[in-house]
Amino acid sequence: MLAPLRSYGASRDQDRLRNAGHPKPLSGAGWLGRRALLGAGAFLPAIARARSGLSPEWSGTYDGAARFYRSIPLEDIYPPPTEPHVDLDNPTPFGVNFEIRTIDDLPTIRLRIDTGPLQTAASGELLRFGPLIDGVAVLAANESRHGPRSAILTVGRDLLSTEALFAHADGSFWRRHFTVRFTPIGGDIILWVFDAAGTRARTWRGSAVKRS
Repeated sequence: MLAPLRSYGASRDQDRLRNAGHPKPLSGAGWLGRRALLGAGAFLPAIARARSGLSPEWSGTYDGAARFYRSIPLEDIYPPPTEPHVDLDNPTPFGVNFEIRTIDDLPTIRLRIDTGPLQTAASGELLRFGPLIDGVAVLAANESRHGPRSAILTVGRDLLSTEALFAHADGSFWRRHFTVRFTPIGGDIILWVFDAAGTRARTWRGSAVKRS
C-alpha cells in the first residue's frame, strides 16, 4: 500500500520549522509534566500566604483585665421602641488571660475570662485554627467542652481578632468577638457580644501585659 501523500506546501513548512530550531510538539508525558509544573507555580503563592500570619513577637502569654464599656443598640426599626432596652452591666473589672502560639505553622489561641457574661472554663478556651490565608483562618479544632460551635481568626498588621459562635440549648445563639491590638508591652483588648436576639451589642474594653 502506498504511503499517503502530503502536500508540498505542508512538507516545506514542517522542514522550515525544524531547520529554524522550532521545538517538537510535546508528548503526552511531557505535556502533563509541563501542566504539573505550571500548577505548582500557581500554588506556591498560596503556600506563601498560608504560612504568613502571626508575627513571632506576638507569641506568648498575656495577663490583663477588662470592664464594661457601653451597649450599642441594633434595633433598626421605625418607629423606635417606646421602652428601649437599657443595659445595667456590672462595671467591675474582670480578669482576661490569653495565650498566642504557632504550632506546626498553625495559629492556636487560648482565652480565659474569669467572670461575667463572657466567663469561660477555669482552664480557658483553646482554639486551633487552620492555615492563615490572606489574614483569615477558620476553626480546625475546639478543645474546650463548652467552646464555640464555629470560629474565625482574622489577623491584621498590628491586631488579632477572633469571632466565635456559641449555641444555647434552645437553639438560639450568640456571637463573641475578641480583639487585641498589640502595643510595645502587651495589647489593648476589646470584647463585644451580639445577644441571642440580635438586637444589641455590648462591649468591654481593657488592656493586657505580655508575661512571657
